[in-house]
This record gives sequence, structure tokens and C-alpha cells, in this order.
Amino acid sequence: MKLLIVDDQLSLHRYLDKVMDWADLGFTEVQHAYDGEEAVNMIETFHPDLMIMDIHMPLLNGIESLKRIQHLDKIPRTIILSAYDQFEYARDALRLQVSHYLLKPVDAELLRDALRELIQQTISGAQQSIRSELDRTIYSGQIEAGSLIKIQDGLKFLSIHHFAIMTFEDSMPSENDYSCLLQEHAAIRIHCVMCCKNPKEQVVLVGGGEDLTNSHLREFRISVMEKVVASKPPYTLSVGISSIAQDAASLPELIAESTRAIRAPASENISKLQDAVWRIKPYVENEYQEDLSLQSVADRFEIDKYQLSRAFKKEFGVNYWAYVTQVRMNKAAELLVATNWKNNHIAEHTGFLDESHFSRAFKKHFGVTPKEYRASSIRPNLPNMLQVQHLATNDATI
Repeated sequence: MKLLIVDDQLSLHRYLDKVMDWADLGFTEVQHAYDGEEAVNMIETFHPDLMIMDIHMPLLNGIESLKRIQHLDKIPRTIILSAYDQFEYARDALRLQVSHYLLKPVDAELLRDALRELIQQTISGAQQSIRSELDRTIYSGQIEAGSLIKIQDGLKFLSIHHFAIMTFEDSMPSENDYSCLLQEHAAIRIHCVMCCKNPKEQVVLVGGGEDLTNSHLREFRISVMEKVVASKPPYTLSVGISSIAQDAASLPELIAESTRAIRAPASENISKLQDAVWRIKPYVENEYQEDLSLQSVADRFEIDKYQLSRAFKKEFGVNYWAYVTQVRMNKAAELLVATNWKNNHIAEHTGFLDESHFSRAFKKHFGVTPKEYRASSIRPNLPNMLQVQHLATNDATI
């Protein structure tokens, strides 16, 4: 982001450079002009995004300088500085769409707050420009020359060098803004631009620097799915991820690629298979009393049971049936402590065929019988359901 400081007093330039951390605020380039004529020339060549300008300067004052640049396609957001609290100056500044009018001597904290506000407005403007052009591209299936230029300018301003498209498809209307969720869970600095939002689908451009990788995109997807799917079982969320590109002209293909990833059957698409097991995990945790055999769950989520078994172990580090058993045992232990239910009732409630089967499984899992567990004043620590432990038990086909 570029900043131009315009004032005829050298002391002000030195003061601002001393008290302001330009890089911390987000500026990559800061240049200085010392009169109105020089400022007009630099605006046309330097193309600043923001400008700090004094009103009273030789040759051309701040108001006249702003009038000179009104014909330009890009006019920087401007903070006016003035030693005079005069209505005429403030009125003229407002007519020229000046963003802030600050009095001298400059209060560094007020200036800092004003700059932060304008920086955020400028970032939002760049994102909105990209969003509008992407919406057109999605609608038409191709990118027009004018849209391409605007998107390229927006990507350049946001320092986005590599980008991909992620498409989110909900099983029911959602209030989630997946672009915000992605940025909240990203381990690296990224910019996300959401477009084409309808009740069940969002297309998000995920942009970053040279450190953006396919692994990062998969991690983003897993983080978002873990948060969203676990909060709304049996909520279904599918995510399609495109490849990473640098050329904005490739955006139509990236959009199509991410959509194809969602539409492909889970057995033919790794991302789709991973999405399925992330939906299966909260399903097991909430429907532990139902038939959770590998075949039954695979049929329910329309994937191959062997692929489900392998994918679940790869994602969570525990075999599928071991996890089902862990969930049921934890629930059974809670019921033994919190209720006076008989074993056959607990067995039925936690998905076991009969009391005998339940008692054997409980003794194998905790090392004590249900009766001993209930009578004991010292309970074995229950595994944290949010941290799946590595268990040695193998999957069983039942």
C-alpha cells in the first residue's frame, strides 16, 4: 500500500517518519512532496492509495491540488491537515470527498486511527472490486478484458501472488461466511474474497503469497469443516478445492475445477472422501445408539466401506470401529455414574445388542465390570472426545 505525505514543512515530514511505524500500519512505500504542484505530479506518477496533505502550501494549496486531480481514475483517500479550524476549508474538503480533516499540531494517535480506518476502507474496496468481477465471471463462465484488469489490480494491491478457489456447498441454508472462517483458522496470512453467495453455496477466492500451498488449503478445509460440521449434526458440508494459480486469466478454469471436485463421487475424489469422514465423526458422536457398522455408515454416506476405513484412520489416527467403541464406552460410563439405569437399559441406549455383549466390551475397555465401575469411588479418566487417541484395536466387519 502506497502513502504520499504532502507538506511544505520539512519538520512535519521528519516528525511523522519518527512517530509513525509505516510498515506496521501496512504501507510498503512512503513518498514525500513539499508543495501542491509537486504533489499533483507525484499523484499521477506514484499512484498513492492514501495521502496526508496540508492545506496551506506555496505554489498550489491543498484544496487546489485536490481539484486538479479530480479527473483521474484513481484518487487517493485523503487526510487534510490544517492549522486553521475554518469552516470554509472544511466545507471545500468535504466537497472534494476528503476522508478526514485534522488540525495541527498533529496528534499522532488521532492520525494513526484515521489511517487505520482508511486502510481498512481501501482493503475492503479492493476486495469488493474483485468480488464484483468474479461474480460476473462465474455468471458468464469467462473473464472479460475489463474484469481481468480490475481483478489483477485488486490482487496486486492486496499482495496476492498465488490464489485458489474453494467452493462450499451446504446441505441446508447457512448463515456462515466461509471467507471469514477461513481467515480465522489460517496459519499463514491470507486474503479471502467471497462471491456468488446463495443459501447453499459460496465461492471463495483464497489468496496469499508464495508460501500458499495445497497443504495449506487442505488444512483450511479441515479446520472449517471441524468447526461447522461438529456444531450442526447431521449437517452436511462439501468443499471443492482448485489448484493454485498465479495468472488471473485462469480463474474461470479454477472455478470450474472446484465445482467438479464437489460434484465428483467420494470414491473418485480424495477431497470428497475427506469431507465424508469429517461428517461421519460427529455423526458417530451423536448417533451412537444407532447401527454404526462400517457397512451401514458407508452406505449412508455413499462411500466404499474400505475407503471409509482407510480415510478415517488417516484423518484421525484411530481405526473407525475403535472410535465407535470409544464413543459408546464413554457414554456408558457417564450413564453408570449419572443414572441408576440397569445394564440392559444402558446397553440398549448405547448401541449394544444385549447386556452380555455390553458387559464384555466394557470390561475389555476399562478393565472393570460395569458394576465395579459404578460402585468404585475412583473413576478411570475418560478420554477427551476432542482429542482422538491412537488405539490399537482393528476395524471389525459386523
